[in-house]
Amino acid sequence: MGRLSREETARLIKEMSGKIVITTHKSPDGDAVGSCLGWLNFLKKLGKEVKAVMSEKVPYFFDFLPDVESVEVAESIESADWLIITDTSEFERTGLKSINAKSVLIIDHHITASPSEEFYYLIEPEISSTCELSYFVMKLINEELIDKSVAMPIYTGILTDTGCFRYSNTSPETHSVASELLKKGVEPYFVSSNLFERNRVSKFKLLEYVLGTLEMWFEGKVASVVVYKEFLKKANASPEESEGFVNYPRSIEGVEVAVLFREIDRGWKISLRSKGKVDVSQIAKELGGGGHKMASGYEVRTSLSSAKRQLKEIL
Repeated sequence: MGRLSREETARLIKEMSGKIVITTHKSPDGDAVGSCLGWLNFLKKLGKEVKAVMSEKVPYFFDFLPDVESVEVAESIESADWLIITDTSEFERTGLKSINAKSVLIIDHHITASPSEEFYYLIEPEISSTCELSYFVMKLINEELIDKSVAMPIYTGILTDTGCFRYSNTSPETHSVASELLKKGVEPYFVSSNLFERNRVSKFKLLEYVLGTLEMWFEGKVASVVVYKEFLKKANASPEESEGFVNYPRSIEGVEVAVLFREIDRGWKISLRSKGKVDVSQIAKELGGGGHKMASGYEVRTSLSSAKRQLKEIL
């Protein structure tokens, strides 16, 4: 057990037997959903007994992905010979109340990942996404099994985690992988239009309320917005419709760090985005969360004023 190379991970997955369950983190984003579904469809083709389980329903804007309807929503994983966790290294982040698995493999790319040495894990913080990392491992196992049903979720995860190939985590290899996935049958416009051109009116109503909370800190170097539960009710919007709202304050000239506070049960979920000068992963880690240098997050069980004060002190 412990850290594995890509080659060792490929051999381990080839040799897996029994019941395999794949899961990912709560509030799943494109990389979480993409890596989960990509491995689900790939392992099915490899002849494995496998299913995907999440603690929350997959957001509606991923409903175009192959076999997304087969993802089970549950509070716990009762039994599994193997558990594969993608895009996070901590059980707590899955949102599952209990997990009963004989062996665990983690595939992740977060710089703040801190897996237990009791598990097998493949973690590469320099790579764009868990989906890109997964693709390289899949190629080592059997590239012929990477058909459109595997390629589409993998491409989706890469696309979303790189901000449509705009973020600094986009490498020449990332573009090469994207090119290979297009050859597998992925249609870029079909994916992007499903992700970004199906917004509900409720999302724009919610955005109107959220932008009204804009605050500027530290002479305009930090900008924050808030998503209250009340806003969701007034706009008749779902929580996932606030996805990407943090990019509005981030886009303001002179802002180095953007913050989004989203009200959750008994506290707040905080998303941090940086333009590069501030490593927000270290801030999130100090506050019990994690992520990347330019995109991280954490949760607190305090009032909003306390959460703001705590964050301002560290910033």
